Amino acid sequence: MSCSFPGKEQQDVYNHRFYFVTGSFFFFLRIGLYHMRGEGVNIHRRWERMAFITGLLVLLGYISNVGLGFSSLKWTAVQEGKWQIVSSGQMTGLSTALFFVTLILSIFPAFFYVPSLIKTIRSEFPGWESSVSMRYALHYFALYQISYGVILTMHIFLPYPWFPEQSIGGIFEAFLPQFMMAVFGFLLFYHRLHDIGFTRPVKIGQMGFMVLVFYLFSAFLLDRAITLPIANFFGFAIDSWREAQISGEVLQARNVGLLAGVLEILLIGLFVPIAEEMMFRGVLQTALVKRFGAIAGVVGSGLIFALIHVDPVLFPSIFVMGVMLGWMRHYYRSIWASVLFHALNNTITVLIYFFQ
Repeated sequence: MSCSFPGKEQQDVYNHRFYFVTGSFFFFLRIGLYHMRGEGVNIHRRWERMAFITGLLVLLGYISNVGLGFSSLKWTAVQEGKWQIVSSGQMTGLSTALFFVTLILSIFPAFFYVPSLIKTIRSEFPGWESSVSMRYALHYFALYQISYGVILTMHIFLPYPWFPEQSIGGIFEAFLPQFMMAVFGFLLFYHRLHDIGFTRPVKIGQMGFMVLVFYLFSAFLLDRAITLPIANFFGFAIDSWREAQISGEVLQARNVGLLAGVLEILLIGLFVPIAEEMMFRGVLQTALVKRFGAIAGVVGSGLIFALIHVDPVLFPSIFVMGVMLGWMRHYYRSIWASVLFHALNNTITVLIYFFQ
């Protein structure tokens, strides 16, 4: 997921305004105390309700952060009446407001969410140990967003970035969101990874053939059939700020040294696919398929997957890729099918950047 952090010039301003955020804590405190008081009421149900309500608040922080990413995009008119979309480092009034909304919703409900979730897990939580329900997906995304909010808070008080861009530490810092995806996925599912698709695929030979077919389609036909026609219809220049950013990061890693370059290739080519597939096809799609059926689950997870990349130009192609990844995970009953396709696509792309 794209990171949207304030620049150094905004940090002093945010430090001065942070009293507003801390004051919001008392609002959530009153809500929590109100819901937990009373006698003769099932305490377990109260903890469960508290975890659900505060988890929804944190999930709104996740949605707000996606909006923050889109609000940071800059639309510039270029030749032939096209619009070029780039990521701007400047914070507008809207992006500043969304930043604080994301921060508030990601941090302060956590003071009630985490204790109530722990209490809920210790009791007989419906569906906790038997399947991946929508409520379980909510908890996974909430825990991810809370950790993301902690990083946002640290970036307010500590200089950003923490490491020089052309360094090993800077490379790891760029992949913090994916590390959090993986950490909370393994934390919640370490004893039952099969529930989110870490199983042996069915029809392995056919799966390998379809991975190759899908990759050839995405590499040679997807842009011509979908990306370019839609971009021309809306008047978008075909340049993607996200692809340019990835290319720049790969070249920076290569300039640091061979070790940094290989590390960048492994992270983008292997680790990112595993982390993102765990979140979107493992947890989210599994819960959506169980609740709404296969079509809604595959399409829904593909849509959210495309949105979090915050790239209007490549949104159609990323959505199609997400649907293909979802179909492979569902049809072959294993997340390794979508991981293999995702890893093949990422690895070849990053190698092209590396040797260009």
